[in-house]
Amino acid sequence: MPVPIPIPVRNKDQLPFMKQVTYEIRGLVIETMIPAIVASCESLAGIRNVRVTVKDTDTALLTLVVEGEITDALERDLSHIMTAKGLELVTPAAEGEPVPPPEEPSAGKGDSQGSAYTAQTPPEKGKKISLTAALSTVIVSVVLAVLLTFSLTTSYMKNNTPTTVTPGQGEAEEGPFDQIEIIDRLFRSATVLELDDEALLAGVLKGYVAATGDVYAEYFTAEEYADQNAANNGEMCGIGVSVVNGTLTLDGVTYQVVTIANVYPDSPAEAAGVLPGDHIMYIGKGEDKVTVHSVGYTEALNRMKGEEGTECAFTVLRRPAGASEGEPYEEVEITAIREKFTTRSVTFRRYSEDETVGIIRLTGFDNTTRDQFVEAVETLKSEGCQSYVLDLRGNPGGLLSSVEDILVFFLQEDDVIITTKNAAGKETSDTVTRNKAGNLLCGTGQLTAEDIGKYRDLKISVLVNKYSASAAELFTSNIRDYELGTIVGTTTYGKGCGQTTYSLSRYGYDGALKLTTFYYSSPKGDYYDGVGITPHMQVELSEEAQKYNINLLPDNLDNQLAAAVDAMK
Repeated sequence: MPVPIPIPVRNKDQLPFMKQVTYEIRGLVIETMIPAIVASCESLAGIRNVRVTVKDTDTALLTLVVEGEITDALERDLSHIMTAKGLELVTPAAEGEPVPPPEEPSAGKGDSQGSAYTAQTPPEKGKKISLTAALSTVIVSVVLAVLLTFSLTTSYMKNNTPTTVTPGQGEAEEGPFDQIEIIDRLFRSATVLELDDEALLAGVLKGYVAATGDVYAEYFTAEEYADQNAANNGEMCGIGVSVVNGTLTLDGVTYQVVTIANVYPDSPAEAAGVLPGDHIMYIGKGEDKVTVHSVGYTEALNRMKGEEGTECAFTVLRRPAGASEGEPYEEVEITAIREKFTTRSVTFRRYSEDETVGIIRLTGFDNTTRDQFVEAVETLKSEGCQSYVLDLRGNPGGLLSSVEDILVFFLQEDDVIITTKNAAGKETSDTVTRNKAGNLLCGTGQLTAEDIGKYRDLKISVLVNKYSASAAELFTSNIRDYELGTIVGTTTYGKGCGQTTYSLSRYGYDGALKLTTFYYSSPKGDYYDGVGITPHMQVELSEEAQKYNINLLPDNLDNQLAAAVDAMK
């Protein structure tokens, strides 16, 4: 049992009765859940300190320091918190003696131990691990620990030269990964090349994940995982643009280009004069200058990346303002200085054909989306907008917690947002519920009771297409099922399954594994994985509109947008 935690008080003689109690949590407790569990528990009256200790893959301990007696109401609140996260709180595993007062009053929060999370002891650092050992401990242990119950074991290779193996020699191998061990030994015994163990392991792990048939699964190296977390938080280093893969025809020849879809406000790109609709033809300058067509779209984007404070040079082709379709392009050389900035997952404007209509475009759901959405609605309201088109065309989805936060603004208390079904067939629903302190238990846990239904009275329509997926479909299904607006466009992608990303740090490794862990249904119970959501009003883009990228489509040619506006009249 964890050591009792010192509790800061002003007067030693005025101490309330304190008791430390430990409950068992059953279910998969992952690192990303720990902060929300701790925050939710600490918001309850009488809870002074919280500690979550992971015992194994499907059991954890919740240790609390409680002021006064442990009531049935308190245990119901704790159970509700766990149920909302797909976990089960069981009878106290252990109950300690009353917590003694500290010898001296604590100096404050900075000196107290606070909440904590402990995991299994990782393997000793600094030792090389063979490919087979790594596969056995990382792939088998992690994947099966998620789906079944599996003991974590670790083995290390000795620092001597691998034994030479002759094909066909020795007894038959039994393990599923023994063939990899043989290949590894052959390479190390016979190749004249220098092997990169880190690259080899990453390649094997990525290959394993790709071969599982889980099309949404990914293995992230440490660097990729850091980039993924930064992207989820909207943290980027660059020039501040969103781009699309485009083509440009000049003198009868079609070239691949990078087309600027949006320029973020107050970004290096805006300062350098980049405009939406610019076509990047060349990357670099001087001897390093290459065409996007020659290196390809992906490599062009890689060349535009770089460290903070460095130059990003490129050349765009741009038609002068007011120029007709047939006029020649101007060639404009641009140099922007890369900076760290927060990306925009929400953009907004008034509809050019009717300025009482606000257009809010959501390009994804990350940790920036909620605040940017609120900014969009409040700004458009202040500018006199009376109805709103929420444009989710091309939105691939994102974080479940992010879309749940935004849905809270439209739903009522106790409304079901999503029902998930895991590998064991267990169904769990996320609902708009709160604890006694008024904090919501769904989404990020950062919203309060005052946020419930904040924008429920808005007149809205939702615009979708075949590229609207995952969290975008969850948002759409909630608006449809609760009859809060009209869905316009074409049938959505049909991704009704969710992924969980597991950090491998608790197993002593860098990187992370993302895999599909649940299917989910709409509030009315419709599972739409592989099917998609059919809009109330099915509207295909006109032939003229299809000549444009959806991000650059003018309002007067956007017949889907016009239909979404008409649906609110």
